[in-house]
Amino acid sequence: MKIKAIGFDIGGTLVNYNKSLNWSVLYDDAITYACEKNSIILTEKKINDAKMILEKYNTRVTPREVEVPGQVIFKEIFDKWNENKEKLTNTKKAFYEFFQKEAILYDDVIEVLDFCKDNGIKCSVFTDIAYGMEDEISLNDISEIADYIDLKLTSLNVGYRKPNKKGFELMLEKFNCRPDEMFFVGDEQKDIQGAKSVNMKSILICRDGQNKKFNQDYTVTRLTEIINIVRSM
Repeated sequence: MKIKAIGFDIGGTLVNYNKSLNWSVLYDDAITYACEKNSIILTEKKINDAKMILEKYNTRVTPREVEVPGQVIFKEIFDKWNENKEKLTNTKKAFYEFFQKEAILYDDVIEVLDFCKDNGIKCSVFTDIAYGMEDEISLNDISEIADYIDLKLTSLNVGYRKPNKKGFELMLEKFNCRPDEMFFVGDEQKDIQGAKSVNMKSILICRDGQNKKFNQDYTVTRLTEIINIVRSM
């Protein structure tokens, strides 16, 4: 069976953020960074109010499938602060920037994408964004490989987070693939569950070498291992 397309998660799969997946441990630093960049005077109460609202939308704490735009989240924070809304957009961007500024592409990504390009395999990304991050911000993390990516999906433009099957259905539809003609590669259980929900083939990447069992079809420790899997199909 020929593989026609491969979908990739972003964080932990294509991009290393060098930070915890649960942003709550860095709320204080991120809030302070964003407010200092926008000349917002912080108090301990303001920080605690913002942390309480952010925690409410933290999907690592309270999982959800329906996405919430960042404008909604930060409007709630600014309303609580009684702060000038003119600073909302730039404060929100600075908050995201704090977590993205150390993002770096893994060293095995380009080789796999070159293989796909050379073999006529379409590539997509489908990522769950954090705190309603807009696509133009979240997808900036893959700007270096944008020309390789035929379809860019986020939980914001899809409307649903993984493991909801909507994004996986869209990939199959856009690429005109049967489920057994496409792989999805991710580093978390929800990536595998989402692929399985539409019978798409799944690859779990475990860069830390841990033996995780999420009912995935294949397990790799580096993306380059995918090349041999595809060749064996």
